[in-house]
Amino acid sequence: MESIKKVVIVVCVIIGTLIGAGFASGKEIYLFFSKYGIYGIIGAVVSSILTAVIILKVLKISRNNNLTNNNKFVEKITKNKEIASIIKNIINMFLFISYWIMSTGLATFFKQEMGIPIVITSTLNSVVVYFIFMKSVKGIMNLNSIVVPIMIIIILVISMKNFPVSDFFTYTNDIYKKAPVAETMPDALKATTKAILYTSYNSITLIPIIVTLSSSINKKKEIRGVSLITGILVFILIFSIYKMLILSNLDIKLYEIPVLEILSGFTMTEKILYEIAIVAAIFTSEISAGFGILENIREKEKYKIVALIMCVLGIPISYIGFGRLVEVLYPVFGIIGLLQIILIVAFRAKVNYK
Repeated sequence: MESIKKVVIVVCVIIGTLIGAGFASGKEIYLFFSKYGIYGIIGAVVSSILTAVIILKVLKISRNNNLTNNNKFVEKITKNKEIASIIKNIINMFLFISYWIMSTGLATFFKQEMGIPIVITSTLNSVVVYFIFMKSVKGIMNLNSIVVPIMIIIILVISMKNFPVSDFFTYTNDIYKKAPVAETMPDALKATTKAILYTSYNSITLIPIIVTLSSSINKKKEIRGVSLITGILVFILIFSIYKMLILSNLDIKLYEIPVLEILSGFTMTEKILYEIAIVAAIFTSEISAGFGILENIREKEKYKIVALIMCVLGIPISYIGFGRLVEVLYPVFGIIGLLQIILIVAFRAKVNYK
């Protein structure tokens, strides 16, 4: 029972890290999956499998080498010190940007849905986040173990209720009749490439958290369980939101938070529940990105100073605009994430595990 509990908590933290503002709002799912029509489902499968593999390999490397933070992890998989230094700096820069994207997403959400000024939301958010950072990884695990299951249930129930899988199959059959498979194969290639890029940039935020969590699970079956369950959940969640976007009649690219625009035509209760899911997704992902930076800092005073600077800078950065940040910055950093994945695979191939 204790082993199952540990697996569930670790999975919750990982899902909380992956599902941020862009994911739950539908913005990321549109850009990397539903934009390519029915072939987006291929991308969802590729992304889920690749995510599970990354989790498995990072947990094994971290456990077998007693690694406690991402800097040590990068140094381990990269033998060249200069390259390791460059990668660490780029990863930390990405984590800063990811943290601020989540902060911006939260402010954008409350501005768009409730008319609350950005400065109020971003200031309150910065204060709360700072105090959570002071609680270290245990605080993050406790937060995710409560918030993430609720978030998952809301997304799945709303998606299944309003956009049945049967409607999706009807849609795909209609598409196949209108366009031969041979004519749409370029979209399949694009969908696969974008899925790899999507997983790569997610891995930059995810790997630091996985390295930290590796000390919480010791058995091989726990590591396999975390990898498998997370991979399955990632696919189910991508498909749930992808299905909502594909079956809607809206021009998705016009909206910052497309899922809420879709749900505006349904009951107020459903929209409010999904709003809760979005806030939860943004908040948990924001915390994970911020902690991914801070867990490399060992000096207590420096830790507090960096945390404070991050939180304070999040206020003016919130005015940039959430959608613009997601669309421009994430694909660029996806290339860096892909490099790190290649290094992980290469390292794993050279080492015999116990």
